[in-house]
Amino acid sequence: MNRRALRVACLFGGELLAACAIASTIGTTAVDGWNADETAILSSIRLSALPPAPKDPSNAYESSPSAARLGERLFFDRRFSGNGSVSCGSCHQPDKQFQDGRPVGLGVGTGMRRTMPVVGAGYSPFLFWDGRKDSPWSQALGPLEDPAEHGGNRLAYVHLLAAHYRAEYESVFGGIPNLGRLPSQASPVGTPGQRAAWDSMSEKERQDVSRVFAIAVWKNRCLSTRGRLIRMPSLRRES
Repeated sequence: MNRRALRVACLFGGELLAACAIASTIGTTAVDGWNADETAILSSIRLSALPPAPKDPSNAYESSPSAARLGERLFFDRRFSGNGSVSCGSCHQPDKQFQDGRPVGLGVGTGMRRTMPVVGAGYSPFLFWDGRKDSPWSQALGPLEDPAEHGGNRLAYVHLLAAHYRAEYESVFGGIPNLGRLPSQASPVGTPGQRAAWDSMSEKERQDVSRVFAIAVWKNRCLSTRGRLIRMPSLRRES
């Protein structure tokens, strides 16, 4: 064996010994490539291991089963979008940890970021990727009126709610405000025409319309399902 071949053999042998040494530190109990310490760390960050979510001081109906049932129906109703084809559940799918598995969200249009999972939203003090909202109900307003997500406007949604969910809504929250003299579409963040219609409404009318949104009641109950991490054999034994 010449010197060059000897050096290569020694180098390969050294790498093999190093690999064996690393393997010996992992131990024979490793499952899925994780050792006992790593499995313990992964287990400690499971949402299912958390205590009940803290109370939301801005949501007086958080513990109401009737409000939650209404919120769930609204969450999956595709009529609450500008083109009638997108619901909250279109992007926040229960079988995918309430996200859609896409690199960027796809609603009425195409988003700029990945759909954020809403599992455990009730535990988070700040919502959206940049943390610009501090409660589930205020977060829920954004996507509904975003032109790339639901692409609708809040007064159109209130008219929909009154037409299709009046009994369920009023049994929990009381009467829906009188919509007879209000325009069919209006929003403080919509098109110029929708903003002008919103400005034509009284302050009380604007407040009444904004309060009708109840979707956050159910979103707070989006709890952890058995995601990819929990399906690992090393964690299934503990779940």
